[in-house]
Amino acid sequence: MTAPLADVTAELTAWFADRFAQLERLSDELISALHLGADRRLELTESARRRMKTTAVRMLEAHPVLDGCGLIFARTALGTENGHLEWWVREDETRFARYSFGVVPGGDRYYDYEHHEWFIRAFHEGAPALVGPYIDYLGVEAYVVTLTVPAVLDGVRVGAVGTDIQVADLEAALLPMLLRSRAPLAVVGRHGNVLVGSSASFLPGEYVPAELDGFARIALGPASAGLTLLAPTAS
Repeated sequence: MTAPLADVTAELTAWFADRFAQLERLSDELISALHLGADRRLELTESARRRMKTTAVRMLEAHPVLDGCGLIFARTALGTENGHLEWWVREDETRFARYSFGVVPGGDRYYDYEHHEWFIRAFHEGAPALVGPYIDYLGVEAYVVTLTVPAVLDGVRVGAVGTDIQVADLEAALLPMLLRSRAPLAVVGRHGNVLVGSSASFLPGEYVPAELDGFARIALGPASAGLTLLAPTAS
């Protein structure tokens, strides 16, 4: 059964809004395990890390579309040169593990995450962000889309809380919505890269110019994510 384009747009917007709402709740839970010391720097205790592990694993168990989630700390909040992530990934349907990153500058496979757009937009700009799809070579080494929101403790921005969704899982979730319309559709990110398309003309990762003959872009929420639905003008 086909659906009007407005219905497909509403369904997609609701899906992404729900992902960011879940992420905001995850941020609140992860941050609740932490506190700031007298110097306004984070004190990362083993007890706090255990609580964050429990929260992250519960999130992954509840939402199979997610491949990983966690809190990415700003070095300024820690007062160290080394970075730090509390990041958990899905090994299979029932097993989850903390992922180890190279966070020492100059060290092997150093992951300078503070220069990634998903961190800059959440931490420095204070806005929910969606970045990708991209190959996260120095992270989990998969083709992913990353969603982030600011991590704020007692009014201090301390990093970003994020989730990764592998492109294959994103397609499985969104393609049935796109296929409700007979028109060729694509969900496009803020830089013009296709996330998911219902036509072989729009494959994940491919760039779509801002002006494409015969097609228009329809904004999908939230606004800061920069998502649009590419649809034929006659649909």
